Amino acid sequence: ELVTQFQNASEDETKEKILANLANFAYDPFNYNFLRQLNVIELFLDCITEPNEKLIEFGVGGICNCCVGNSGCFTFHDIVVST
Repeated sequence: ELVTQFQNASEDETKEKILANLANFAYDPFNYNFLRQLNVIELFLDCITEPNEKLIEFGVGGICNCCVGNSGCFTFHDIVVST
């Protein structure tokens, strides 16, 4: 639902809020496979090239959050190479 809302949003503030929520979900390793299936990792990567600094920040934050945890961690290399 959040991914669809992000894609349909026309205002930057709405996109920022949605992306921040997705980045927070990425902090929990349990959610990683769901985020991968929904192409949220690619969305984080796409946001890095946006002119909006907050989207860049939340995109980088989401990628970093996917890389934290103490079991079954994914490295930044794993994320980028597999997308």
